[in-house]
Amino acid sequence: MKLSRKAKRYDDAILPGEFPGYEAFDQAGGDDILHADLKRTGRGVEVAQVVLERHAPRKLSFAKLKSKAEALTEQISYLKERLEIVDHDRRGMYIQLRSLPPYKDDHQIQFNEISIGKNRIVVKRIAFFRKEEVKQQVPLNLSEQELARLLSDIRQAIA
Repeated sequence: MKLSRKAKRYDDAILPGEFPGYEAFDQAGGDDILHADLKRTGRGVEVAQVVLERHAPRKLSFAKLKSKAEALTEQISYLKERLEIVDHDRRGMYIQLRSLPPYKDDHQIQFNEISIGKNRIVVKRIAFFRKEEVKQQVPLNLSEQELARLLSDIRQAIA
């Protein structure tokens, strides 16, 4: 997925999360492949990240991509924070959604992030630890129903 310069700088500053004991979950459906790393807990599911890729190339205008992103901001209302478009790149066909406002406490700021490209969607949760001044990927905690709905929603957006 081609990112804007701003998004590249931002992504380079995020440390990968450590997810020991997470299992790979792969699901093929039509022209797309869904990959997630997750761990089932007593309270639901912890998700490292979800990546949905469509292998069939298709014609898509930036306006259609943006309308899909706007629809996702309305559809995905079950995550803890509301999503909004925060970055886009018309030439690279890329849009980034983030939680606004993010979760904040004395030690960290956390937010959900969805990166939408022409043939790819990535969902993850990022934490900024104030003391260390470090951004790192952390698990996204969901119920089984929320995970199923999220997978359905992003699959519908890329269809």
